Amino acid sequence: MNIRLCNKNETSQVKDIWKYCFNDSDEYVEFYFKYKFNPQNTIVLEDEGNIISSLHLNQHKIHLNFKEYETSYVVGVSTLPEARGIGKMNDLMNKSLRHMYDLDQSVSILMPIDFRLYTKYGYENCYDMLVQKLSIYNLRKYKTNGIFKRADNAGDLEDIYSCAVSRYNGYAIRDTKYFEEFIEEMRAEKGYIYINYRDGVPVGYIVYSIDSDDFNVRECYYKDIISYKSLLKFIFNHNTQCKNVTMNSPMDDPLRFMLDNPRESSFEISPFMMARIINFSKLIDELDVTMPYPELENGEEILIGIKDDQIEENNGIFKMYTEDRRLKTEKVGDLKDKNDDLDVFTINELTCMCFSYHSIDEIDHIREKKIANIIDIRDIFSNIKNELTINHINEYV
Repeated sequence: MNIRLCNKNETSQVKDIWKYCFNDSDEYVEFYFKYKFNPQNTIVLEDEGNIISSLHLNQHKIHLNFKEYETSYVVGVSTLPEARGIGKMNDLMNKSLRHMYDLDQSVSILMPIDFRLYTKYGYENCYDMLVQKLSIYNLRKYKTNGIFKRADNAGDLEDIYSCAVSRYNGYAIRDTKYFEEFIEEMRAEKGYIYINYRDGVPVGYIVYSIDSDDFNVRECYYKDIISYKSLLKFIFNHNTQCKNVTMNSPMDDPLRFMLDNPRESSFEISPFMMARIINFSKLIDELDVTMPYPELENGEEILIGIKDDQIEENNGIFKMYTEDRRLKTEKVGDLKDKNDDLDVFTINELTCMCFSYHSIDEIDHIREKKIANIIDIRDIFSNIKNELTINHINEYV
């Protein structure tokens, strides 16, 4: 068996594996392999000339802690029955992590079917979604402001999205090409995108599908609360078709504070997207963290241990220090040489901290072995953590 990058002439085999493993419509599969699939970003397992497993590394840009990062989004992890249960998925994941490291990427994201499958590879949940379920009649009080048109202008969608997500951390950067493909995706999915215009200006949009009595909102972005209320009224205007509404929303969505009786509705926090540090030293350098005095003076250093079972360059003892008030890090030893006082973090824990999803104190709270040097380490990671924003991302492929 051979693990390698996919060849272009093997696309049909990879497509067949996708169809076998995922319950997607033919229209969606055709959309994905026309617009999203790239053999140069696909890792495959070959056995006697046949592709029996694949893993897709779709390329995205994310805006994390005020910096832009090229990242691989792991999707379509799929295996035919003959390759299941013999440990080949482990080889495929390890190969993909090495490939991302060789691409000089700092971080990766992954949407799991089962979180347990990927925590052992260093991925950890770093994004949540607020799933809101309510009767459509709870939205009757809102008023339409402006007009609605079915989306055919990708630039208007990009304008609304860029404004709406600017207050979040870790969001995906989308360009006009993305939204051109997004319009095609929703057509393939038999969904809809409508834009709210006010005085000729695009101020909000909603992406949804209708399934029997259910109005399912995939995403809803807006520039101001006036547009949001108008979008809610747009939903209510479907009350002869639908009785129930499910909305996938950012964690700070204000709807639960706007309803007359929120107890009639449900609001569930749903873990959504995992992330992983691919290159710890590079990430720290790219974060460009300014260390205010006197937390870590020039010449001072703190040692930490990192346990990463997949990427050896991340596994070991690291010193963290400042150079011209900028936080730096360097690998200086092996974990086998550590002393008992050294604080050792898993790559999962560090990912949560560097993605500003957990603070050092939250990590310490759920550990059995407490962090010995927590005060000094807190000083470092408090300058990395972005306190003012909520992590949010809503990508599916």
